[in-house]
Amino acid sequence: MAPSSKSEKDDGKQKAQRKHKDHVVKLLMRGKLSGKFSQRLFRKLPPRVCVPLKNIVSEEFLRAGHVFLGFTKCGRYILSYTSDCGEDDDFSFYTYHLYWWEFNLHSRLKQVHHVRLFAGEEIYSDLYLTVCEWPNDHSKIVIFGFNTRSSSSVLMNLMMSDENNRDIYITIASMPPPKPCSFCCPVPFATTIRTGSGECLEHGYVLNSRYQVVYPFPTFQPAFQLKKDQVILLNTSYSLVACGISLCPGKPGQSSQILYTKRAALSSQPSATFSSNSMASSSPLPLGSPEKQPPSGSKLAPIPSSPSQSQAAVRAREFAADIFRRAQGGGGKGKEKEGQEERRPVDGGEKELSQTPGDKEMNVERRKEEGEDCKKRIDKERWTSLPHASTSAGSPSLPQCSEQGMSPASCSSCPSSPQTPSSSQEAGPSEPGYVNYSCLHYRLQQPGATEQNAASEGVSVPPGYEDDKVQLPFTVTDLKGRSLQLVAGPHDGKSVCVEQLTLDFEYLINEVIRSDAAWAPQFCSFSDYDVVILEVCPETNTVMINIGLLLLAFSNSDEEHCRPNTYHSNLQVSWNLNTGVCCTVGVGDLTEVKGQTSGSVWSSYRKSCVNTVMKWLVPESTSRYINRMTNEALHKGSSLQVLADSDRCTWIVL
Repeated sequence: MAPSSKSEKDDGKQKAQRKHKDHVVKLLMRGKLSGKFSQRLFRKLPPRVCVPLKNIVSEEFLRAGHVFLGFTKCGRYILSYTSDCGEDDDFSFYTYHLYWWEFNLHSRLKQVHHVRLFAGEEIYSDLYLTVCEWPNDHSKIVIFGFNTRSSSSVLMNLMMSDENNRDIYITIASMPPPKPCSFCCPVPFATTIRTGSGECLEHGYVLNSRYQVVYPFPTFQPAFQLKKDQVILLNTSYSLVACGISLCPGKPGQSSQILYTKRAALSSQPSATFSSNSMASSSPLPLGSPEKQPPSGSKLAPIPSSPSQSQAAVRAREFAADIFRRAQGGGGKGKEKEGQEERRPVDGGEKELSQTPGDKEMNVERRKEEGEDCKKRIDKERWTSLPHASTSAGSPSLPQCSEQGMSPASCSSCPSSPQTPSSSQEAGPSEPGYVNYSCLHYRLQQPGATEQNAASEGVSVPPGYEDDKVQLPFTVTDLKGRSLQLVAGPHDGKSVCVEQLTLDFEYLINEVIRSDAAWAPQFCSFSDYDVVILEVCPETNTVMINIGLLLLAFSNSDEEHCRPNTYHSNLQVSWNLNTGVCCTVGVGDLTEVKGQTSGSVWSSYRKSCVNTVMKWLVPESTSRYINRMTNEALHKGSSLQVLADSDRCTWIVL
């Protein structure tokens, strides 16, 4: 009903203005409490801080296909990328380049830096790109790309042998210098490019990697995976890899190690005696039974032995431990052989969930008995030979505290004794535990050394690390695409330090179930799993993960010859990046899966993870947020309206 008088119209305007004013005040108060203002607070900016893109970029760059992503966190640069698939779209690979443009209000953009993304990879489809920056590390940037295999190109159909695989591409590139660097450009040029013409490692290195994930495809969570500066957490479906990238000064007494720091501290403290806790932490077997624990307070003196004898003892113990673990774990899917059989292809998400192993129900009890007998037989030999392997110089170190019981009490009571890189490499065919660590250094090629010779002079990748389930295959180059030299031992000058701390999911799942699950006696095997990061604490270097499981287990009924049923459960585990030790936080109950597809199970599981994350969520301040830019709008057939720099209240209108 329309107002009947002018006074009523004025009253309506005053109420609307008061309501809008109250709304703005509420938003300001909310921003004050959360530390970050909502983007809805100011929907429009004054024209003096709104710059049309066509006024600051030459038309030739727009015609060349530059896709502008947004501002960097510092507000100094605007990022764009190009994708080129050649003249023949059906039979050409895509190449990607990322460009940095220096931005000054009401001045034309200046291109100062560019890198090729995912160099050396044969990319046969247009990628979803996410460009991210760490909270406080402004020296490098992360580009994450993946394909959805939804393209209809001929080349993609030829290359795609399995729809259950998804290619993931990673590039970590150094940022350009804020001012011209004498090492990057020793001779001034007329061009605005500040990098690439000189020999500068700080502003001129690029890391590239590629791996595949399988169904259910893990999601990219930059809010958690980049929460710790200089570290990126990558979920490869089989493992969680913490990659630390830093610039090492190369000076004596200065270490740039970010991950597994307790390993370095413990390796510098040689001990001649071993307490009961340290003995227990070196045992590859669980600490559930009293006969496996030495008397409290007792100390065992090291007994000298030859390296060959200690290595043989280590192999015997690890072989026996593997038999016991498989007996207790019910022969869960193995990382190499059984993993491919257990992860069956998914046809539209309709995967049968009631498949049982052929002879699992007939042999599970017999295997458990054999495991108990084997455990007792090796008990005496383990206590007499363990000090030999710990003190002999040539023998590999045993699996550590992380291989024992997963309860928080057991983890807190045992000191961490992580493996050194050399010991984990020497382990060879035996399982080294659920944690692997490596640290490699790269530097610019030395004068007179060719690229091939520079690579051969460094340390070769240890045997067994070529598999991306153990270690991601990073390639480190300069801006011209030349491989950096891999070095070993002390060296002079700067180097790029690449650390990888790998958590093996399948090994961990078996250990958690065997040690902390109340339904462990019912457990037969697990067929699939999905891992979601719930939280990362950069102060304590702790990662909280949730592992969803589809498993086969026997019911609690009294029937002796019943068939195992399909259940769903979840495990909450915390992983310490300083020690590599995992602790069980919680084990869910068994929920029988009846008439559900794997797609519906994983969808419900991820929704529950989102609900858990939202309950824990604490808003980050404006100085600790993770800057993220994507080309999602391009794949949806639309375009961004503006490129917004919220911190400096600046818009570029597209």
